[in-house]
Order: sequence, then structure tokens, then C-alpha cells
Amino acid sequence: MDISAKSIAGQIARMKTDALSPLLNPNSNDSFDIAQLANGYITSQQGIQQSSGIQALAGVSAVGRNMALPDPESAYKMMTEINYRSVQYQAQHATLADMQSGVTQLGQAAAKLDSISPESSFSAVRSQLQSFADQYNSWRREFDTDSQDPELLGNTQAAQAARHALQSSISSPFHGALNGLQGLSALGLEIDPVSKMAKLDVAAFENIWNKQPADATAAIQDFSKNFTEAANLLTANGNFFQKQFGNLDRAIDYIQSNQTALQNEFGLGDPPKLSQRLALAVAEYQRNQGMAN
Repeated sequence: MDISAKSIAGQIARMKTDALSPLLNPNSNDSFDIAQLANGYITSQQGIQQSSGIQALAGVSAVGRNMALPDPESAYKMMTEINYRSVQYQAQHATLADMQSGVTQLGQAAAKLDSISPESSFSAVRSQLQSFADQYNSWRREFDTDSQDPELLGNTQAAQAARHALQSSISSPFHGALNGLQGLSALGLEIDPVSKMAKLDVAAFENIWNKQPADATAAIQDFSKNFTEAANLLTANGNFFQKQFGNLDRAIDYIQSNQTALQNEFGLGDPPKLSQRLALAVAEYQRNQGMAN
């Protein structure tokens, strides 16, 4: 049965898209198996060649296109995308690593609040709470833009989960509930609904501390345990950050290991064009990899 060039091109585009979609979307919550991806891609190519009579690829032309393909321009555009993703994933990896370090440090800062006792001086406790709020706000500001940027962490579940979980811990009304207090907001520490930053009302905190130091201490200790557990859970093996690192590592390794073969298949593609922010993150990733090797 004869197959038109348009039909062949459609088959190739569809099968290549299906085979490469996990590679181009490592931000998905699902992990993927590189060996399975490669085997599925090879099988699809063999099937197309057998059914359509397409011969082995003849190589890349002087203009960077594989002219043996029915639609070399579409293939070239796909390789352009792969070239870009190869460095975008490095930028995401570096940014996510920085964010994870911040989560770990926040968990450690929250754990220190457990040492507060009813006998602690108001000034010392106020200083600790303000220091924690400042550290949280610094972390939040540092990654706010990255978490909304689709090139970096905007579509990354780990980043969104971290922001939500830590904010929810601060806002929870259950800290100190057994002692009659409704969360840290009863102590004057709450999340601003507009800026999403933590703010401490010192006068409100001093009032409740002077009247109910034991109850206030219980609320702070409840929060300390809850926030620390949330931070540890986010970075635990098999959870949000580690799953995302695994997906990114596999995608980066696959592209690097198969760059030449992919370019022979699809054409050279355009070199990636990076914003300054992405370029800095890529440089950080490569520097960290160099230090690790």
C-alpha cells in the first residue's frame, strides 16, 4: 500500500513526539525510564522505515537539516527545542537545589524554637521569632520570581509544594490549640494576605507573653515541631525534591549521552538562547558538577 509523504511525515512526528514527550517534560510528577524511552523510540523508527520504505538517514546537510527526512524543518525545530531543554534542565536543577537548601535551613531554624521555655525573657523570644520570620521572608523573596517563571520552577511541583507547605505551617490555627490559643497569629506572627510575607506584631506578642507565657511557649513549640517535620518531609528521599532531581538528572544525562545521535536524526537545531537568569543558573549547575567530579 502506498503511503504519501504527508502521511509518512505525520507518522514520524507523532511517534517521535510520543517517544520524546517524557524527555521534554521532566517536571511531570511521573518519573520515566530512559532505557524504555530509547527502546520505544528505536522500535518506532524501525516500524516507520519498514512500512514506508524510508532508507537509513543520510546525514546532516550544510544548513544543519537532515534532508533525508520527509519534513526536515520540523525535525530541526524539534532539535532546537532539545538543545534548549538540555540547558534549561540544568538551570532548573541548580535553582531547585538552592531552594532545597533554603528549606533545610528553615527547618533547622524552626527546630531551635523548641528550646524556648516560659522562663525565657520576652526580648530573647521576640528576637528568635523575628529572626525566623526574617529568614522565611528572605527565602520566600529569593524564590518568588523563580517559582512563577515557567523556564525555571513555575511548573515544578516541588517548588509549589514547598511554598504552600511552609506557609500553611505558619498559618495553621492548631498550634497551641490544647492551651486555648489559635496558632501563631494569636502571638502576633502571621502571613500577610497580600505580600505572603511573615510579620510579627511585637505589641500583640508582648501582651500574650506577659499574660500567658506557658501557653505561648506551647504554641511556639507545637509550631517548631510541625514546621521542622514539614521541611524534612519535603526534602526526604522519595518525596518532592528528590523525585524532581531524579527526573531532571535522567533527562540531562540522556540528552548529553545522545546529543550526537539526536542531531544526526533531527538535524543540528539552533543553539539555545538563554536569559541572563537562566545563564547564571546553568553556570552554577556546571560549577557544582565540576566540584562534585
